[in-house]
Amino acid sequence: MKTSKYSATGNTFLVIDNRSGDFFLTEAERRCRAENTDGVLLLEDSSIADFKMRIINADGGEVDMCGNGLRAITHFAHFDLVLPGKTYKIETAGGLYESTILDDNFIKVKMTEFYDWGKFDLDNGFYLNTGVPHGVFLVDDVEQLDVEQSGKDICFSEPFLGEINVNFVQIEDVGKAKIRTYERGVFGETLSCGTGATASAIALAKHLGWKESVSLNTRGGQLSVHFDENFQNVFLSGKVEKIINE
Repeated sequence: MKTSKYSATGNTFLVIDNRSGDFFLTEAERRCRAENTDGVLLLEDSSIADFKMRIINADGGEVDMCGNGLRAITHFAHFDLVLPGKTYKIETAGGLYESTILDDNFIKVKMTEFYDWGKFDLDNGFYLNTGVPHGVFLVDDVEQLDVEQSGKDICFSEPFLGEINVNFVQIEDVGKAKIRTYERGVFGETLSCGTGATASAIALAKHLGWKESVSLNTRGGQLSVHFDENFQNVFLSGKVEKIINE
């Protein structure tokens, strides 16, 4: 099986060509630990898209969607597996997504899920789902925040019980913010989170009236989210880098 290691703005993945179906999910957690990655991405055959992406977190649990994972697996499909085209339709457990290569290192994904806005009342925050459930909290200074402890406290509180990603956002300017994320499944801070950046951009736009785009500075680099007035067309873009080719 063709295997590569990727960083999508600091969110790291082991990406595996599993079209043969030979990879055992019980191996995923061990491989994450051995490779020191945030998760494993499996590229598999699909009857409704160019290929299917399956996502296994570092704790061994499979999840429906991962924005940065979509960007990483697109790079893998195009440059490692040499699948034809620059735009791909990708099946996930959360639905169909479209991903486009902008150049050798930048990938844009159309984020098709946005729902459950305000389903839960959060103190100084917003709840929404962008393929993954997210809490977005406004803070004065993300660098002074204990993200590991604060994120864990919120993630495991009622009613979430370990089933929410927690984003802490500091506004820097109009259309610009700094973000740090505590991710479920990893159960710690990751250098970036694609669905978290998307959720944070939508929350800021709805709360502050920002239009068209939000630039988010993560610890792993910059992510951009573009959107229309009703958030019917939302795009996540950022840099992808291959770390190891095995």
